[in-house]
Amino acid sequence: MALRGLTVFVAFLLMTGLASGLAQAQANPVERSESVVLSTGSWFLVSSDRESLQLVEIEGNLSTARFFSPERYPTDSFSFTSDAESHYSIRLTFNHPSEYRVSIAAIESNGTRRERSSYYLSSGQLLVAVELDFKTSDRAAAYVSRSAWESFLDWTTRFGDAFPLWVKLLYVFLGVQFTLVGYKWIRFENRVRVDSLPSRFDRGNLVYLWSEIFWKFFLTAFLAIAVAMGGQLILLSLLKFMFLVQVSMLSLWDLYVLGFAAGIAAIAYVLKLLLEKSFDLKPLFQD
Repeated sequence: MALRGLTVFVAFLLMTGLASGLAQAQANPVERSESVVLSTGSWFLVSSDRESLQLVEIEGNLSTARFFSPERYPTDSFSFTSDAESHYSIRLTFNHPSEYRVSIAAIESNGTRRERSSYYLSSGQLLVAVELDFKTSDRAAAYVSRSAWESFLDWTTRFGDAFPLWVKLLYVFLGVQFTLVGYKWIRFENRVRVDSLPSRFDRGNLVYLWSEIFWKFFLTAFLAIAVAMGGQLILLSLLKFMFLVQVSMLSLWDLYVLGFAAGIAAIAYVLKLLLEKSFDLKPLFQD
C-alpha cells in the first residue's frame, strides 16, 4: 500500500511538472531574428493585420534615417529607411490576445516590393530582432551574391544562437570527456588484442567503436538536458503549488533544445545499428 501511494505521488509530481512546463512554454514569448540588406533609399516595412505592434527599439545612426512614428501604440505598421550606408539593430515587440499575422517586406528604390517573411500567432507575444544594413546598390548586390561558404557560416551562426550558453558548454564538456575516455579505451583494447589475439582493430572496427562512443555521448547529453529542465520544472512547481512560493529564476525549459538533443541521439543510435547490422563492423572482444 505504501509503495502504491508513493508511485501515485511520484506520478502526480511528474504530471504537475509536465503541465507547468507546457504552460510555461506557451507563456514564453516567441523570438525570431532577421538579417536584411537593402540599398540606400529602400524601405523596410513591417505590417500586421491587427494593432499588435507594442514597442519599437532602434539602435544606430538615426541622423540619416527616416521612419514612420505613429502617435500612439499599439499600431499595425512600421516603416524605416536610410539615405546613407548604415547598420541598425531594430527590435519589434508584438502582442495580441487573439490570433494575428505579421509580415516583413522591402520596397526597393526602384519601387519593387519583395516579401521577406511572415509570422502567424494564435495569440501571445512575438519578439523580432532585425539586423538591418543599408548599402549602396553595388555593395548590396555583392552582399546578396555571397559565396556558398559565407552563407554556410552565416547559417551556422544563426543555428548556434538558438541554443542557450549552458547547453553549448554541456556539449563541449561532455564531448571532450567522451573523446578522451573513448580514445584511451580504444588504445587499451587494441593493445590487449595485439598481445593476446591474432589481429588488431581494422578501420571498420574503429568506425563502429567511435559510433558507439558518439551514441553514448549524445544520449548522455540528452539525459542531462532532460534532467536539468525537468528537475527545474518540478522544483518550481513544488514551490509554487505546494508552498505558495514564487521564485524568479532563469527558465531552462526549451522544447526546441530538448527535441534537438533527442533527435541527434536517435540519429546516432540508428547509425550505430546500421554499421553493426549492415556492415558487420562490431569487433569481437576477449572475455
